[in-house]
Amino acid sequence: MSWLIFGKYLSIELRTGTGFDIEFCDSRPVWTQNNLTGEVETMPFKGVIILLPCVIISCGNVYTFEEDDD
Repeated sequence: MSWLIFGKYLSIELRTGTGFDIEFCDSRPVWTQNNLTGEVETMPFKGVIILLPCVIISCGNVYTFEEDDD
């Protein structure tokens, strides 16, 4: 499940791990799906990921890289 709150995506997912962890990331690859085309691709994620027993909570945004043609 995910929601758009204050311009950031909040997502809660199930996982099979049992440890505790907090990760502040700026380029973690995540799977995304384009709702218009249905295409699945990876994009970098910038935000906070909290790993709890059986639950992943992430808050942040995905973005794309723009290449310079210099």
